[in-house]
Amino acid sequence: MSKTLALLLLSYWLKMKFKRYIPLFFVNFCFFLALSSACAEEINVVTEYLEPYQIKNHDGSLGGFSTEVVQALFAITGDTANIKVMPWARAYEIATHQKNTLIFSIARTKKREKLFRWVGGITRERLYFWGLKSKFLQPVTAIEQLKSKRIAASRKSNAEQYLIANNFKHIYPLVAEDQTMKMLYRDRVDLIVGTDKTFQARAEKLSFEFDKIVKIIEIKDLNADLSLAFNLHTDDKIMTRYQAAFKQLEASGRLEKIQKKWLIH
Repeated sequence: MSKTLALLLLSYWLKMKFKRYIPLFFVNFCFFLALSSACAEEINVVTEYLEPYQIKNHDGSLGGFSTEVVQALFAITGDTANIKVMPWARAYEIATHQKNTLIFSIARTKKREKLFRWVGGITRERLYFWGLKSKFLQPVTAIEQLKSKRIAASRKSNAEQYLIANNFKHIYPLVAEDQTMKMLYRDRVDLIVGTDKTFQARAEKLSFEFDKIVKIIEIKDLNADLSLAFNLHTDDKIMTRYQAAFKQLEASGRLEKIQKKWLIH
């Protein structure tokens, strides 16, 4: 018998057996606790380290803009977030196969639209090809000009999915996002894909000089909302609860406050 069911039965038994001796408010309080426990769930959540959205704090805990949004969301639902940090490819694989699993932060691209159930967007991303300044002295006016270049991207990322779909031939799939920047600075690839905020934060973390790299050209097909999403087969009751909680997060101004704290627009 589950603890929740046991508590429900106990509260009912107390109400019937000792209703003359125990104050009614106490019995009702026990019953309320039982119902709250019955409604709350533990939700499996998967993510990766991606500055400034998910960062590893000095004490080893998970922080960052998106992490704070998720924590605020769970504060509304009352559920417990069982968050696991792992390489993106593994997180993506789990989220596409494991029912009732939440993944963040995930770009809501056309390719992914029907693969997940979406909770809400937390910011808008603009992605670019980036390269070493010393290698790109002339302007690039069309993405087609880059088809022959060596490009690093993390496995299962929206960047890798875009490169494959658009027939780029020299793709270097890597496990971790940090590896892509290391490959670029070591001149082992020509290009990487990302945003201003992410690459500024990553260069600082890796002690690289950010001004050595330059935006080559915007990838407009990759511009999308960075979002929170559940597995496609997630229970309707969970989706209803989290979508309603996200609307409350927006309406209360809490989401905007977190965005301002992290200078996210």
